[in-house]
Amino acid sequence: MATEPVADERGLLLAEISNVVVRVHKRFYGKGPVRARAHLSRDLLTVVLEGGFTRAEQTLLRHGHSRQVIDSRLAIEETVGDELRAVVETILCRAVRSFMSAPDPANELQVEVFVLQPHGSEESPDGDVPTARLDGSSSNGKGSGPPATEP
Repeated sequence: MATEPVADERGLLLAEISNVVVRVHKRFYGKGPVRARAHLSRDLLTVVLEGGFTRAEQTLLRHGHSRQVIDSRLAIEETVGDELRAVVETILCRAVRSFMSAPDPANELQVEVFVLQPHGSEESPDGDVPTARLDGSSSNGKGSGPPATEP
């Protein structure tokens, strides 16, 4: 059974994002994750990273200093956030509205979260991007409809 070209292209883009995020981590942390997987759902890109905690971080964790590891990782993410945003924007050809990072050293995981500008928001004539609400109304007050659902 042949795979659809669109699915192949999407898979290649997500693999490229995973690889680039791993490279950025290797460069700035001195060690990169052993596994990474990117997920894209409409305007939300998440990259789940497994492993990659340095020997120093592992030593701190063994001695009960998880808060210090988390704080250190968050400081590094603030430092390299612009670079991560730039590579995601380049690969997806979409602006990143927000970038967040969540380290979970107890499970040797880190998640990079990118909230993307909605498709078509750049072309909106009035600059107002309608957002579906759970009640079915639109955030810009220009009509209503059913709530947005995932495909």
